[in-house]
Amino acid sequence: MDYLQVSKYLDDCLVFGIKPGLARIKKLLELLGSPHRKIDFIHIVGTNGKTSTTTICANILYHHGLSSAFHISPHISGYTDRIWINGNQVSEELFTEAFNRIYPSVCRVNEMEPGGPMTQFEIIAGMGFELAGFMDVEVMVLEAGMGGRWDATNAADSVAVGLTGVSLEHTEILGDTVAEIAAEKAEVIKKGSSVATISVDPEVRKVIRDKAKETSSPVYFYPENFRIPGQESRDFNGWAMDIEGIYGTYCGLEIPLLGKYQLLNTALAVVLAELYLHGKGGRIEIQKLRDALSSVRVKGRFEIVRKKPLVVADASHNPEGMEKFLDNIRQYFPGKKIIVIFAVLKDKDFRKMIDKVIEAGNILILASSGSIRSLETGKLKKEVDSVLTMKKRGRKSRVKAEEIYTVDSIENSLKFALKISGSNDIICITGSITNLENLKGIY
Repeated sequence: MDYLQVSKYLDDCLVFGIKPGLARIKKLLELLGSPHRKIDFIHIVGTNGKTSTTTICANILYHHGLSSAFHISPHISGYTDRIWINGNQVSEELFTEAFNRIYPSVCRVNEMEPGGPMTQFEIIAGMGFELAGFMDVEVMVLEAGMGGRWDATNAADSVAVGLTGVSLEHTEILGDTVAEIAAEKAEVIKKGSSVATISVDPEVRKVIRDKAKETSSPVYFYPENFRIPGQESRDFNGWAMDIEGIYGTYCGLEIPLLGKYQLLNTALAVVLAELYLHGKGGRIEIQKLRDALSSVRVKGRFEIVRKKPLVVADASHNPEGMEKFLDNIRQYFPGKKIIVIFAVLKDKDFRKMIDKVIEAGNILILASSGSIRSLETGKLKKEVDSVLTMKKRGRKSRVKAEEIYTVDSIENSLKFALKISGSNDIICITGSITNLENLKGIY
């Protein structure tokens, strides 16, 4: 298959949905010769912040001379977003080669029917493991997709684990309480792995502490064991910060990422890199750390992708993420006219997300992400109208949306937004956004 055919195949695999379980990925890896046994892994779990933390941690390790890789999800501009090796996103050619190498084994797993055909996420995770093994990667940073216990990335035994935080998500699968969801995520902690978390939730901390005790794993909490003693906003240039880690203090750091939450993600990434390097008899070197952080780019995390008018891409795909998106809008664009393009998946808690997004923009454009999991725009409009009606009845309503439109795709939504916007307006693409490769001139 060529890259377009591979992309179509992976798109079609979405019909198999989300199927928690490790039987299929373990069988695939066995057929591939267990490439994951040749590599060290660092695992990132949590509700939000995983992609940023994963990207930053891998970049730190790469700048310290290690052959490193990372695996993230979902993609923003194309499937190749998901796998990076030695500081570079894999090419379409390499991605295609990897798929074609594992495809016969995927077919064999599907014929065995261990719980049904392999899902899109499982196949790409398998590709990530195979590519890392094929290219002699020393350490790979893995972002868990959903939960942890039954996530395909948990086929790997990680030497370090980072937990960003936990809020309610996928409750039909992971559990109805924060503690239950945290317990699912904590299952990536294996015997003797080092653990660090930026969660301050007492319930989450108890779960992590108990799992760490069970696995004889040292655990480090923010801000007791590592902290951020100094920070300064650089407006649209990101942040300056100091970090007190486990094994050192690192001053004069700069990250070109927007959003205050990126400070905590960076601190967690630094500590995980510290723990890994320390386990190998090494340490973080300040100049290499500075170089690594200053060169970080995370697609679709309140990312400015165009100027005049300013276009921001922010993949806030759950209520907690949408709250942070709203905070960023208020911090960076006070008094500006905001046009928000919003798409959401039907298996997300979209009503709570709508509650926030209608406070963000003067103009709201409702779109489809192009995924079969995307909430249909007609239904999305009905939900928005319902929330608006309830909000406007409230005495302290903060509804900002004055005009609401529905457009079939994010691509056409952006064309429409550019048409109706002024040069000083702000356009934000947010929600469950993927497949933005069609936005020519943006990515």
